[in-house]
Amino acid sequence: MLKLRPAHFTDESRILVEGQKDGEKNIPEMGSYTPAQFEQALMAHGEQEVQRTYKAASLRIAKLQPEFEAGQRRLEEIEARLKPISEIYEARKKELGRDVAIPFPSIFHIALILFLGIGEFPLNTVVFRLFGEAEYLTYVMASTLAITIPLLGLFIGIHLRHSIPRPAGNILVGVLTPVAVGAALFSISVLRNAYIFSQGPSGAPSLSAQDQLAYSLFALNTLVFFAAMVCSFFAHDPDERLDSSHSSLIFLDRKRNSVRNTLFRIGTKMNGEIKRAKSQIDEIRALTNQRVALYRQTNTRFRQLLAPPSFRKSPEYPELKLWREVSMGNSDGRPHAG
Repeated sequence: MLKLRPAHFTDESRILVEGQKDGEKNIPEMGSYTPAQFEQALMAHGEQEVQRTYKAASLRIAKLQPEFEAGQRRLEEIEARLKPISEIYEARKKELGRDVAIPFPSIFHIALILFLGIGEFPLNTVVFRLFGEAEYLTYVMASTLAITIPLLGLFIGIHLRHSIPRPAGNILVGVLTPVAVGAALFSISVLRNAYIFSQGPSGAPSLSAQDQLAYSLFALNTLVFFAAMVCSFFAHDPDERLDSSHSSLIFLDRKRNSVRNTLFRIGTKMNGEIKRAKSQIDEIRALTNQRVALYRQTNTRFRQLLAPPSFRKSPEYPELKLWREVSMGNSDGRPHAG
């Protein structure tokens, strides 16, 4: 049970004393429609607590309301952008007579590009350290290639997917894949042999071995580039318009889901504040009603005359414009007073 702030005249013993004293004096009068002064004080004290609770809750809700409304506007904007793109996508599907064809999922495509960039960094770091420059310059040069090579492979793979016929692209990828993989395997073998020879008595590789090391590093970088190109090639649809609209739909749908999750979190918090405030207000007024009822019962018991008409009326409180809980759907999700 919610307790009001301590006040000496709201103690049960004080209410009994005041009820008895007013009853013995027949206060309020038998025909009075106005509550007794002590009863009015009890109700005023309760309403002070109601107003305090109402104002505190209004401040908390007011802080959340702009965030919720901003998210609502953002959701409406995204859905407005989604509609024409979805229509373009459906129309293009009908023109082609097929759905989007992407053998390699985009999430794996992005993960592989990042992995290739990370793997490219230490490979180029070893090479650029041979220049004898400062360590930070070595990292700058190595990171530049680690970013550039996979990204170039990504864009060229997308360009090839959209610019050449599907059979020609499949043949090109089918021919170049074993060549790039074979060259990379040969380069790894050369590097392993160079390491073994470097452990021998001389310790330094010969000039021919240095040339082989250079070709081996070139082959490994080529494999990274080719891997990025091939995964990008298979991660997009051959039709550029269908692929572009499909990518836009996925991107906007993810943004919409993110905004919806944010709205749900803020809306749930707002509704929790509203429910808690309403419950507290109801408890305060119920407690005030109990105190008024105790006063009236005691007053009636000690009266010599009949109870006044005011005792037959339930306590009346000023109307509060309480909040309406926000909707989590797409329609009318903004908080209202009601």
